[in-house]
Amino acid sequence: MAARFFLWLAVFTASFVVKAESYVFPAPSGEATPYVHDTELTLYANQTLSAIAQQNIELLIKDTYQTLNRSNAKSALSEINRRNEGKLPPWLFSALKRCEAWFNKTEGNISCRNGALYDYWATYVQSQHGLSRREVRRLARVARIAEVSFKSENRLEFSPPIQWDLSEFAASLAAERIVEYLASLDINSYHISALGLEVHASSEGISWQGEIAKERVTQGGGIASAIAHVRPWQRPVMFTGNGVSSEKGVLSQSDGWPSAKFQAVAVADSAFDAVLLAHFAASQAAQQSMEMVNGEPSLALKLIDENGRVFTSDTYTSRTSGKRVKDNKHNAVAIDITLPMFDIADYRGPYVSVWISDEKNRLIKSLALRGTSERWLGELRTWWRRVGRKNEGLVDGFSGATKKNVPLNIKWDGLDDYGESVDASSLILHVEVAREHGSRSYEKVPFTLTDLASPKTVSGMDEIASITLSSLE
Repeated sequence: MAARFFLWLAVFTASFVVKAESYVFPAPSGEATPYVHDTELTLYANQTLSAIAQQNIELLIKDTYQTLNRSNAKSALSEINRRNEGKLPPWLFSALKRCEAWFNKTEGNISCRNGALYDYWATYVQSQHGLSRREVRRLARVARIAEVSFKSENRLEFSPPIQWDLSEFAASLAAERIVEYLASLDINSYHISALGLEVHASSEGISWQGEIAKERVTQGGGIASAIAHVRPWQRPVMFTGNGVSSEKGVLSQSDGWPSAKFQAVAVADSAFDAVLLAHFAASQAAQQSMEMVNGEPSLALKLIDENGRVFTSDTYTSRTSGKRVKDNKHNAVAIDITLPMFDIADYRGPYVSVWISDEKNRLIKSLALRGTSERWLGELRTWWRRVGRKNEGLVDGFSGATKKNVPLNIKWDGLDDYGESVDASSLILHVEVAREHGSRSYEKVPFTLTDLASPKTVSGMDEIASITLSSLE
């Protein structure tokens, strides 16, 4: 009887702790396009919204979508696109400035400048013309090289043919404005979702489970966390009122053509940044995205290819707390590979492959692949024979540019290529390097996940200087 009472008490206490108040704000009437979604807001810690606060949030959401509606000639975005200059609401000025920062950081692969490109795709979907690869590339290029100048007092000047378009990111900007409004009400524990976008922020460090991305995002210290999820191969490139494109993927902002390399789960401190990162990563080679994200602790990224292979940034485990990640924290390994210096005038960056196998040479985890030329990837003979020719998708989706003698600093989370726990007790690290007009080196380092209390260093030969493995526990 006592046991039953304490069980009841535990259930009652748990239900009290997670008590939440939910509100649904329908998509604004007359704005029901594929990029306009119902918004759900859940408040925790016995917080509630007054009727006036609910009305203010409805107006805020409506204002966001209407301001960004290029089909409305009187919207703020339409007017500035028509004049190529003007004063903007502070939140929109800030959004365009942040998008331009991403534009510069990604070398034009993320952009809010491509309204003319979207219009071209829209008229194609409506069967007003055929689809020209040359024309979409031209539209993306001329927008990419046009000049933009941010002035004081939220004024913006830019050159034609830029047409600003933030329609795909409107839900994230509405979420950010809701976050700002809730802060003004001293409401600090909540969850906001809009279809493919999920946002949570709390000054109490609450963890939350993503409904779409199925990841638990951890944040604290009053820092807002956001998660965005893109499945490009399930996503038409263009939606219009008259139909959708047969082409699938995320529209590449640099060349105007759809790309669908990865399913992307992006974590950032703000909703807008999370969505921008997800769109960028869905269309780029994995190593290009990971190198950018690993340099910014505020970002985290997980990529999944069509075969189910998983790639994660060094920051991902620290920003998420899924069960498998927790179980494998003690297995995390740092792998540092040093390449030798060569005093050669025509020194060219080497091709490098790094992977982990079991004792029977069965692939467990692909860790790095530098190089994109199929001819020279074939020079990585051991990698190609054991890994590459059986997993040719790795070359397109995972390979990155060669980098002279830049060392490789890799963090492995102890999971295999498909995100599952590694059970093998004995593992082998493989490192292969081949250089044009140079030689080829291959080293393998046996290790276990429990014998790295002290770093393990192996000296290489020719194209490999040294390899060091150490625990990240």
